[in-house]
Amino acid sequence: MALEGKTAVVTGAARGIGRAYCQRLAADGANVVAVDIDDPAGTVKDLRGSGEKLGLACDIGQPGQISAVAETVIGRFGRCDILVNNAAIFPATSLGSVTVEIWRQVQAVNVEAILLFAQAFAPGMRAAGWGRIVNTGSANTLLQGRDLAYMTSKGSVHALTRALANELGDSGITVNAIAPSVVATEGFLGRTRTAGPTAAEVSARVMSMQTIKRPSVPADLASALGFLVSDQAGFITGQILHVDGGLTRTGA
Repeated sequence: MALEGKTAVVTGAARGIGRAYCQRLAADGANVVAVDIDDPAGTVKDLRGSGEKLGLACDIGQPGQISAVAETVIGRFGRCDILVNNAAIFPATSLGSVTVEIWRQVQAVNVEAILLFAQAFAPGMRAAGWGRIVNTGSANTLLQGRDLAYMTSKGSVHALTRALANELGDSGITVNAIAPSVVATEGFLGRTRTAGPTAAEVSARVMSMQTIKRPSVPADLASALGFLVSDQAGFITGQILHVDGGLTRTGA
């Protein structure tokens, strides 16, 4: 129960990686606030642990809704100690197909929401002298992916992670990112494409390039999260941790 008394906020918590993150944090004793545009009640219902569990519906592409979540969390728990920015959207886009509206939506959800949540919760972490911010990046930034808006957003997530680490490091707050490759979650498998390989074909191709020849599962990422938010990782910040079975072992 290493996180007993800590409060964690996880976005994109209704399913997949976000749900696994919530399960790990709850098992480690934290109060867990599951945030998602879809109803996170199913995640909350399944959590086990001594801390409180709360589900909040929120479209993190809307700044006003982020403010409402922050007010609720601070009002109920006093502060957020652990912020896990996991939610993202990944429409298939190319130079010829992407529109300004789609581009801005991807940046708003995948990048700007991280900034807004950090602005809301970092003051409480500073006051406590302890905090953990973990963002979900992507191994695709080191590969030859062609989802233009998504790849750009994840490169920004990595840069923002390092910038926040620079600014908050003297306050007892660490900021890191976990960069997975392809994880066979509902969100990935549910993607629609008008052309190109299927989700199953993409998964098989990626696994063939890994050193560890098995599919990535959400529990792999949750284990990494459990370490990064612990006191054992208190001297680690500004890092992009690639949890990808060795896929990006030759990446710069």
